[in-house]
Amino acid sequence: KRINEKLAMKPELENQAELIHKFTRRLPSSPDAPGFLNALVTILGTTGIVQEIVRPDTTTARPVYTEIPYKIRAYGHYHALGQFLTLIEQNQDRFMRVKRLSITNNPKRPSMHPIEMEITTFMFNQ
Repeated sequence: KRINEKLAMKPELENQAELIHKFTRRLPSSPDAPGFLNALVTILGTTGIVQEIVRPDTTTARPVYTEIPYKIRAYGHYHALGQFLTLIEQNQDRFMRVKRLSITNNPKRPSMHPIEMEITTFMFNQ
């Protein structure tokens, strides 16, 4: 009977191992700045948001993970910004979140809005 119970648990354990692999890929154990920047460049290219400045900021260590923030100055259309925010927050390759966002108006180009934001990615503390 115990052997059958163990065999019945095998699919669940395999599923959990797959989830662990997926999360460790999205939450690297090193800062992996090139990985973040590559993901950011891809999202910028997809949405048409134009970056002006991308600058790393001071990291914040938590018990299990470290927050790695980047300050970004860019400009773009409202619709493109909405798409950009969605792709950042729902990124399948790494955990990222928008921590701060400011949108202003440019009277010389009313449809292109100056954007300042802080995007945080994360690193697993081993």
